[in-house]
Amino acid sequence: MNAVKFPFISQHFRWQEAVITTFLGWVPLSVGRALRRRIYSSIFAQFGNSVQIKSGVELIHTSRIEIGNGVRIDRGVCLRNTGQNSRIRLRDFVKIDLGVIIKTHKSGDIEIGNNTYIGPYTCLSGNYIKIGRDCRIASHLGIYANNHNFGDPNRTIRGQGSSYEGIIIEDNCWLGSGVKVLDGVTVGQGSVIGAGAVVTKNIPPYSVAVGVPARVIKNRRTQEQITTSQISKENTDNDDNLTICSDTNIVETEKTQHKAQQLVQNTDLRNSMLETPLYQLLNGMRQIINMDTATVLLQTQDKEQLAVHASIGLEDEITAGIRIPLRQGFAGRIAAECQLMIVEDLSTIEVVSPILRNKGLHSMLGIPLQAEGEVLGVFHVGSYVTRKFTRDEVKLLEYFANCLGFAIARAEGLIIPLWKHQVLPQI
Repeated sequence: MNAVKFPFISQHFRWQEAVITTFLGWVPLSVGRALRRRIYSSIFAQFGNSVQIKSGVELIHTSRIEIGNGVRIDRGVCLRNTGQNSRIRLRDFVKIDLGVIIKTHKSGDIEIGNNTYIGPYTCLSGNYIKIGRDCRIASHLGIYANNHNFGDPNRTIRGQGSSYEGIIIEDNCWLGSGVKVLDGVTVGQGSVIGAGAVVTKNIPPYSVAVGVPARVIKNRRTQEQITTSQISKENTDNDDNLTICSDTNIVETEKTQHKAQQLVQNTDLRNSMLETPLYQLLNGMRQIINMDTATVLLQTQDKEQLAVHASIGLEDEITAGIRIPLRQGFAGRIAAECQLMIVEDLSTIEVVSPILRNKGLHSMLGIPLQAEGEVLGVFHVGSYVTRKFTRDEVKLLEYFANCLGFAIARAEGLIIPLWKHQVLPQI
């Protein structure tokens, strides 16, 4: 008897839900809001006080939707419980803007905390998503707590099912427009994610993260910048972040190093016209490591700025007379801090010269030029595509910069002329 009764009750409730939401969902203006506020309380799992649901909202399985006090739901929103025993929870004073889709999978659970705002045309979809209190979620986000399995190439992706880990966005976070958050990620409390970022890994609390994939560039509490020498040191010291050459590539690496050493030794920088041999060196090194640009900047007489003395690929900086103040921009910070810097995505840092971005540079590596403990300038290379520098490339460019610094100092008469007897730095 009971086996027949429960399906009947379930079907009766779904029929009642469909009638109520269909007829009341499209009643406009204050009359519609008043009717929905009065009648919807009978079909929702929870329906708080002072709730406003505008016309054109799609509601599926309202018996598993909890709505807190003061919630605002705008036109075109879809709250869809597709899995058995799934649940959607909107806590007090949540604001859901135009066209937002919230969809549970399987026995899913999606919860949005108190005072959180979800911007227009954002999609939350998956088995488990928890967004904390006081969050600001901008427009056109994708928060996807599921992945398609595709390990078997002989079967359709559709037929291999999905995997679910869950997404947590902790309290007081701000996610910019167009951000994508992938399954398995936790965004720590108080974090800010820049527009268009793709979050593939956990973000520590109070971080600022940008880029594709998202990378932490700043800590909001300490105001510590993390995209300069710390990144380069981390990349140089961490075996997981740099490519280690296989046995097959060792011979090729040694050949490349030998070419670079011969290039430096065979170029005479004692010529009074410093720029001419510099161009020869830069062009040769650029070809050896397959980069798009190579540039040397030297300190001005007042030692407060850097000026471009030679460049392959960024010649416009010379024509424009670009000057880079020390401690500012990419090159200025390298010279001031006297440390190597690697930037895989140039859009994540401040630059002084607009030509770097106008030319479309994406990844750069810069090294201070030094002689006898004094900083003379900066040598940097750039790529129009994303470039991950290997350990051997970093060592090679450091060797080149050391030799170049010594040679420039000699050409400028800054050190004793012992070129033929000077032992060059070793790779």
